[in-house]
Amino acid sequence: MTPLPLADRYARFRDAVFSGIEEARLPGFAEPLTELDLQSLWFAGAFGSDFISTEGKAVRISDFGTWNSGPGPDFTGCAISVENQALHGDIELDPDARDWERHQHGANADYDRVVLHLFFNAPQERFYTRTSQHREITQVVLNASMLAHDSKPNRGLAAARLGRCATPLHAMEASRVQSIIESAAQYRLELKSKRLHRCVAAQGREEAIYQALARALGYSSNQQPFVLISQRLPLKGLLKLDPAKREALLFGVAGFLEVMQESDTKPETRAYLRKLWSEWWKARNECLRWLDERQLPRWKLKTIRPGNHPQRRLGALGTMLNAWSQIVAPLADATRWSQVAWRETLLALAHEFWSTHYTLLAAPSSKPIALIGETRVQEMLANVAYPLLVPERTRLWAEYLELPALLDNQKVRRAVLRLFGDDPRGKDFTKKLHHQQGLLQIYEDFCLEDDSACANCPFPERLKEWS
Repeated sequence: MTPLPLADRYARFRDAVFSGIEEARLPGFAEPLTELDLQSLWFAGAFGSDFISTEGKAVRISDFGTWNSGPGPDFTGCAISVENQALHGDIELDPDARDWERHQHGANADYDRVVLHLFFNAPQERFYTRTSQHREITQVVLNASMLAHDSKPNRGLAAARLGRCATPLHAMEASRVQSIIESAAQYRLELKSKRLHRCVAAQGREEAIYQALARALGYSSNQQPFVLISQRLPLKGLLKLDPAKREALLFGVAGFLEVMQESDTKPETRAYLRKLWSEWWKARNECLRWLDERQLPRWKLKTIRPGNHPQRRLGALGTMLNAWSQIVAPLADATRWSQVAWRETLLALAHEFWSTHYTLLAAPSSKPIALIGETRVQEMLANVAYPLLVPERTRLWAEYLELPALLDNQKVRRAVLRLFGDDPRGKDFTKKLHHQQGLLQIYEDFCLEDDSACANCPFPERLKEWS
């Protein structure tokens, strides 16, 4: 693949800043993780909620509290129980047990409310965690084997605020600000490209495209369940089936047919469900291993807009498979790529049921609903098409730069607040898709790596070296 020069420039700038910052190399983890990554995994519940302390006591987390982005313990306002004794207080997480004393938490009264000390590494000799009042704190050793199989850090959970970098950014010429954002966007695109091409090497190009598009249909809440389904139902096998059986397998393996009562549905839905079940019951026995409650995808349905419900998105995935040759051809060969034609193919997709229904239980809509809308197409362009194609045909980078930003999100708003505050130029640097992508990369690389409440972040001082 052709290297992307702006991505390399940002990488050298980023690496120079963090050359002195250590990442945690922990047993069981394939990649080194920062302390913030470990915190995000813990806060997401990826390690579970039931543990055994270093003294052999049962520990249960009832409330993970609030992730603290400022000075003090990592998580505040938590509720735990130790041997069924309820405790309320804070939780501190460290890569190494000895970090408690290395960081002088034991002499700091701000840590007197800590009720649980989490760590991954510990010395051979017993190490005790004590407060400034000499109260012993319960310890739990975490390890990679506790992680849920689909877990990954999500540092975007941390809160944002105005940063020190807002002052130098305000003083910089717009062209210099644009330069660093564009370089960061290209760096982010290259990271996505490397991940996608690793999947291509392992699974084959079409299978990797299928899994990536399925992931994009899951939105932020249900990406992993969609990936799980695409892995359990590989493209090669699905394309051999007729559309009705293919669709039934998608909904059956997703677990949506198992819990559906005909009496709960509308008359027009019953006809569609009978069609799915007429195919599903024939294949169900072959899929029983996936229908155990512990094996089913963990769908997140709360706060999901009706149009983004995973049942609708499964219907969209099945419809995409019906038009697979048209969808995959421009992605299989970069020289055949046409953004306009690919976009039109996706926007034109329709389904006899899902073009007028939000869920299997919903009444029909009074007018047709786009199966895949403009914003979802934009997400597929940003996370699948261009990461796959730009390194193979670098002139597409100029095309990528022109993509508008169609959808705002909380992470982008946090990044703009931290980097620009009330500077009106902040809005100017959110109008294009690459603006948002660059801001997110800078925010993740600097703001979310900093645990000093912005006081010791090197980014503001390094900005003057960007020309």
